[in-house]
Amino acid sequence: MATPSPSSERVTPTAATPDTLAALAGLLLLVDFVVAVVMLATDKNLQTNFGASSPYYVHWYGVLGIAVVTLIGGLAVLSSASPSMAARMPRVRPSMMLFAALGWSVLVVLAMVGIVESYSQVGFPSANEFGKYLFGTSAYPGALSYIPWLYDAMLALFVLTAIVAAAAAWRARKMAPAA
Repeated sequence: MATPSPSSERVTPTAATPDTLAALAGLLLLVDFVVAVVMLATDKNLQTNFGASSPYYVHWYGVLGIAVVTLIGGLAVLSSASPSMAARMPRVRPSMMLFAALGWSVLVVLAMVGIVESYSQVGFPSANEFGKYLFGTSAYPGALSYIPWLYDAMLALFVLTAIVAAAAAWRARKMAPAA
């Protein structure tokens, strides 16, 4: 909702308007969560270390941790984006929550790229071969059932989430009243 400014015909946001960028960052975190859950449910390689162990393998728990923290962060950012919810929340500046979402997204991106170096733990002869499995658009030969492009999608979504969270945090910090 917007009200006309008394001095001109420009439209200015009211205090009841949700922060669109922050809400988008929260929604993206929830989409990241959904993709992680789909990965947890469908990737038999992730669940069993390519069939070498009974469910569930340690990397599966890593993705589960990412999913849980991402869900909590997404709900928190969405809550802080809504003025009615933000008024009921403890005194946490929205920009701090957005910077936390940004930091989390960057951390997940770094972890997802860095996991390639764990190739020997999952039986690949080289980081390049593990990278082909993770970032390939078609199924890796000999791998168990999984969605080949899902890792790529999750990585791209977390990069997009980081960009939106950075923009939302910058905007929230810029619009915050001086203390």
